[in-house]
Amino acid sequence: MWTFHSRISAIAAGTVVLLLCNQTHALARGSQVGHDDPWNSERIDRLPPEVRTAVIRMCRDPPRAGHYFATYIDNSHVMKLHFEHLHCGGQATFCREGTCLRQEYVSTGGHYRLKKTYYGRNND
Repeated sequence: MWTFHSRISAIAAGTVVLLLCNQTHALARGSQVGHDDPWNSERIDRLPPEVRTAVIRMCRDPPRAGHYFATYIDNSHVMKLHFEHLHCGGQATFCREGTCLRQEYVSTGGHYRLKKTYYGRNND
C-alpha cells in the first residue's frame, strides 16, 4: 500500500513530466512559424500569369514585391499594381517626384488585361 508521501511524490513527478513534455511540444510549434520577408518573390509568383509575365519583363533581376504591391477591388475583378512596392535589384525606378507608377488590370473571360497605366501619389 502506498503511503501518503509516496503518492504525493508520484503525482508531483508525473505533473513535472507532463509539463516538460508539453513545453517541448510548444517550443517545437513556436519554432515552425515562418518569417514573412517584406520583399518576397513569392508575391510575384502568385500573380495571374499574364500580369506576372508583364512585371517580370520590367525587371532585369528577379522582382520582389512588398505586401501591398498588388491589391484587388470589385470582387477581384480589378487588380491594381503599386510599383513603389516592387524591387527589381535596384536597377529600375518606378517613382519620380513623389509619384509612382500604377497599373490597373481588369479580369475578363478569366484573364487579366491592362486597362490603365498612370502615376499616382507615393503615399497609398
